[in-house]
Amino acid sequence: MIGNKLEYQRMYEVERALWWYQVLHGKVLNNIKKHFGTENLNLRILDAACGTGGLLSFLRDAGYGNLTGFDYSQHAIDFSRDRNLNVSFGDLKNVDAFQPGETFDVISCNDALYFLSDEEIIGALNAFKKKLNNNGLIIINIHAFEAFSGTHDIAVGSFRRFELSQFKHYAKAADLNIRHNTYWPFALSLPILAVRQWQNYQIRKQKIDVQHLDSDVKFPGAIINSILKAITKTEQFIIRKAPFGSSLFMTMTSKK
Repeated sequence: MIGNKLEYQRMYEVERALWWYQVLHGKVLNNIKKHFGTENLNLRILDAACGTGGLLSFLRDAGYGNLTGFDYSQHAIDFSRDRNLNVSFGDLKNVDAFQPGETFDVISCNDALYFLSDEEIIGALNAFKKKLNNNGLIIINIHAFEAFSGTHDIAVGSFRRFELSQFKHYAKAADLNIRHNTYWPFALSLPILAVRQWQNYQIRKQKIDVQHLDSDVKFPGAIINSILKAITKTEQFIIRKAPFGSSLFMTMTSKK
């Protein structure tokens, strides 16, 4: 996806409105407030592999002003700067090189680590840890369960999905504690699974041209979008730690 300007254009256009992003950004904000309190708006926040800046602009609207992001794609950087965000080049494979010596209270990295090998993920987590202030918080969201792979994965260049057991290994290797974890969206997991399996069937039957695929980043219409958002937000209050879903959300802290 890094070189696919059209995908970044789609993300830029719907990131603040699409139910999935709204729920994810809400999860990030709620966990920041839970960890640091609701009145601490001077936190230094870094969004690693920030894409088109949807999370950063959401946090800015929530009152946080000390926001920084990096991305490997110049397309993502350009779209983020269109939002007047402080975003520049950075590489998850070399996080130490981004603003050397600077530290942050919160480091988020959403739906980006799938580009890396196991060793590179551990390296990125180690680098995040070194950039954390005391009592700092790392927030990770990542594609979950290979059963959910489909045309979206191909379109965005994702070659792997994850389970919690893998991140327990990565966190241990990086000397981090996983404070909270949940799969999501749980209530919508079966419909999502059915759609993805149907996509895979069509790929096997060569009824889909895998060379010309679009991601799932599309606005479904205001009514459907509101329903999907309401279902997913409601499940958060009913099931704090869901056992299944197409994404895995985690917060981590340093053991030291």
